[in-house]
Amino acid sequence: MDINNLKNIVGEAKQGEVAVIKFFGRVTEETTSQFNSEFEFLENCVRPSLIRILINSEGGSVLHGMTTYSTISNSKIPTECIIEGIAASMGSVIWAAGDRSLMRDYSILMIHNPFMPGAGEEQSDMVKAFTGQIETIYRKRFGLTKEHVKAIMNGEADKDGTFFDAKAAVKAGIISADCVLKTSKQVCDKVRNGINGIENNAAMIQDMMCKINSEIDENKLSENESSNLKQKDNNQFLNKKAENIMNEGKTIGFEIGAVAASLGMTGTFEVKDVMARISDLLAVEARLTTTQKDLEDAKTVIAGKEATIQNMQKDLDSVNAKLSVYEKKEADEKKARIETMVQNAINEGKIENGAKEQWVQMATANFDLAEKTLASIPAREIITREIADDPANIDAAKEAAKTAEEKMAEKVKAVVGADFEFKTLS
Repeated sequence: MDINNLKNIVGEAKQGEVAVIKFFGRVTEETTSQFNSEFEFLENCVRPSLIRILINSEGGSVLHGMTTYSTISNSKIPTECIIEGIAASMGSVIWAAGDRSLMRDYSILMIHNPFMPGAGEEQSDMVKAFTGQIETIYRKRFGLTKEHVKAIMNGEADKDGTFFDAKAAVKAGIISADCVLKTSKQVCDKVRNGINGIENNAAMIQDMMCKINSEIDENKLSENESSNLKQKDNNQFLNKKAENIMNEGKTIGFEIGAVAASLGMTGTFEVKDVMARISDLLAVEARLTTTQKDLEDAKTVIAGKEATIQNMQKDLDSVNAKLSVYEKKEADEKKARIETMVQNAINEGKIENGAKEQWVQMATANFDLAEKTLASIPAREIITREIADDPANIDAAKEAAKTAEEKMAEKVKAVVGADFEFKTLS
C-alpha cells in the first residue's frame, strides 16, 4: 500500500489509538476498491484500537458495496460507522456493517429496495437475492422484524424507500438514543434549511452535506460523542466475531442461496464463502478493468502517435512539393544552359548542327565534361584568322586568285621580256 496515495484515511493513524477513515461519494468499483485497500492497511499494518468510519454516500453498486460491507463486518478490530451526511441505499448497508452504527443529529438515513437500472418491474433473480440479503442484514443488525424491514424498504406509496433523520431512526427502532451524536443547533438548522425541497433526492442531499461537512472539523468528537466501545481483550473480541459468523452460517436462507447460485456456487457454503466468491469475481473484474484501461491508454498513445505521423506526413508532402518546384526549376535552368552552350558551339563552328542531339545528351549526363570539351575546340573564325595570317597561305591564296590571262601574260613575259624582247632560250 502506497501511503502517498491514501485518499480516505483522515489525519494520522497510530497503533493502539482510534483511526478515522471516510467513505464519501457514490458506491462504485473505484471508491470501494480504494476504501477497502486503505481499511485493510489500517487493520493489518497500523492496528489501531478502533476504526471509525465516517459515511456520506448516496449509495450505488450493490455488488461492489457488498465487498466493503464484508471488509468492515469481518474486521478483527472494533469498528463504528457514523453518518456524517447521508447514508442512502447501499450507503446505509455499509453503515450497518460496523459493530456500532451511529448518526449525527443532523444526518439522514435512507433505506430502499435494490434495483437494476433498465430492468423495469421484472427484477432479475440476482436483484431479488440481494434484496433478501439486505433485508437479513438490517434485521440482524438492528433487531427488526422481517415485516418491519420490508415496510421500510418498500416505503410509502409513490416513494422510493424511506428517509429518516436521527430522531425518526430512533423512533423506528433502528438505533438507540445514545447512538445519536449531538452537534450545534446552528448546524442542524443549516441542514434542515438546506434539505428543504430536496428531501427525497439522495444525491443532492449528499452534495449539500459535503459542503456542510467541509465547515465542520470531522476529525474530532467531543467526550460526550465519543464511542462507548470499550477496549476489549483481543481474543475475546475475535471469539465474538467468530461466533457471529458461525451464527450467520447457520441461518443461510433462500436469499443467500439465490446469490450463491447466481455466482455458480453449489454444495455446502457459508456467507463468508459467498462474499469470498464475490471478492474473487470483483478482483477478476478489477484486473479486466485495469487491462481495458491500459488498452485504452495504449490506444490513446497510438492515436497520438498516428496524429503526429499524419502531421509529419503533411509536412513532408509540403516539403516534397516545394522540392519538386525547386527541382523542376533547376532542371529547366540546366536544360536551358545546355541548349545555350550547344547552340553557341554550333554558331561558333565548333560542332556541326547534326551533332547537336549527341552533345545535348552528353551535357545532360555530364555537363562539366561537355562544357570542358566544347571549350577546348577552337571556333571557326579563329581557324580562318590563323589561316589568313600565315604567309604561305597568303601567297597560295594570291596564286589561286590569279586569272588565266594573268598566268599566260606572266609566261609570255618570261619568254619575250617586259619590252617584248625575246629571251635566250636556254
